[in-house]
Amino acid sequence: MKRLFATATLIACSACSSTTDFQPSDAEIAKLERKLATNHCVGNLDNWQRAYVRKESLESEADQFDSRMIEFTLQRADGKVTVAGRKHLNHYVDWAIAGGCREPDCLFGGYVIPTDELILECDAPPAP
Repeated sequence: MKRLFATATLIACSACSSTTDFQPSDAEIAKLERKLATNHCVGNLDNWQRAYVRKESLESEADQFDSRMIEFTLQRADGKVTVAGRKHLNHYVDWAIAGGCREPDCLFGGYVIPTDELILECDAPPAP
């Protein structure tokens, strides 16, 4: 049931107003990170490399992004290839994690700004 609601929320927001800027504001990210840090699958954000983008609009206009939805990827930092902290993005496509990274080392989700709702499903035990 939770997955159906999350999917419906993502689809509903795809019709929201758009902006050409794919990067959320620092204030929006800070609010999202506070929610992430309290999630049992994430825990301490210092253990993760984090990338955030506005959700791409499903409308036909290229380079349009939903101003009410943030998508994110989290990849567990190993201190070698994957460094903890926010990942600076130059292009929208840079936010995706390449390769076959899977839970619990990679998490994907969304954040609905107007409702302050975190969408993150994981089956992993609580993070350290």
